[in-house]
Amino acid sequence: MKAYDILTDGVLATVAGDRPRTPAGWAGPEGPAIDVRTWPRSPRTGQPMLHCFTVWLPADYRRRGPDLVAVSVFQWDDELYFGDPLPEVVAARSGAPVPADPFWAEVARATPHPHTQVADDGVACLYALRWLTEAEFTGPRVERPAENPHRADGEVDVTEFLRTHGRYGELWLVDRDDPNAGVAPVDFPDDEDDYVDEPDRFDVFHPEHLGGTSMDPNGPRQGLSPFYLEVNRLGGFSHGGDEDLALDLDGGSFLG
Repeated sequence: MKAYDILTDGVLATVAGDRPRTPAGWAGPEGPAIDVRTWPRSPRTGQPMLHCFTVWLPADYRRRGPDLVAVSVFQWDDELYFGDPLPEVVAARSGAPVPADPFWAEVARATPHPHTQVADDGVACLYALRWLTEAEFTGPRVERPAENPHRADGEVDVTEFLRTHGRYGELWLVDRDDPNAGVAPVDFPDDEDDYVDEPDRFDVFHPEHLGGTSMDPNGPRQGLSPFYLEVNRLGGFSHGGDEDLALDLDGGSFLG
């Protein structure tokens, strides 16, 4: 089993050297070739989430089945994400009349998808992870559905922040010579653990990667499988200011 750096076009030439690399998706606002009715939305307000990136998965990382070859990651900032759904959202889900507005008509047509998982960071963000088929990954990219211009209390417009601080472009998986490939991260490893402490990891590894050594500045998280995705700024993705977030492709955990 291998671990991989996830690099954008802009840094590939300067970071990858002569290591093997594979084209592997994109970071940016366009979503994959999914039915827009299944685009992930905020459970509280119905707003369509922002697409951050879509990345192809090598066979070892396809933990939901060999036919699901990639994942897309979405984000939505809402300080009140934990609250009850708005009355309009409840009505739209139940088939009751909704306001005569194109946005609410789209919310009423929205359909949950079995390969989508929504979670929160425990602070002020919602995330969605969507597993994709080959056709959804390689098909024409789709635009985000129109958002409600009237934001609910708690929702934060982070579009400009994401545009300024994000990493965008085509993605590449680059082989990572990582002693922890195929090993679940553990905090404070000892002689009985397979996980190796890499004190110089920030000098030798890229912070956004599949598997291998954890790049969390606070130390490895507990409870991850070896099949995880760790990200920081792809497509503007953000967590806790400038922290990494780990997405476990096997167990489904979102760990900050």
